[in-house]
Amino acid sequence: MDRSFLDGLASEISSRGAREQEQVFRELRERGLSPIEAIYVASRVLRLSLPEAKTAIYASVAWRDQHADWQQIQSSLGD
Repeated sequence: MDRSFLDGLASEISSRGAREQEQVFRELRERGLSPIEAIYVASRVLRLSLPEAKTAIYASVAWRDQHADWQQIQSSLGD
């Protein structure tokens, strides 16, 4: 994870003014960011804690198709 790049991206998105959560998550998905990278950037753009950003990405329409994979990973961690 290239934090310098991600911090720059967060600054770029933030400089455009107020944004809605779904718009931010959609843009990050379209740019090809991983979920972890998207959580990191979204936490800065939307001024959320990392846990709040994680919850928000899970609830977002832009990342909905990843739910099954995320649940499988969470389940395997408990095994």
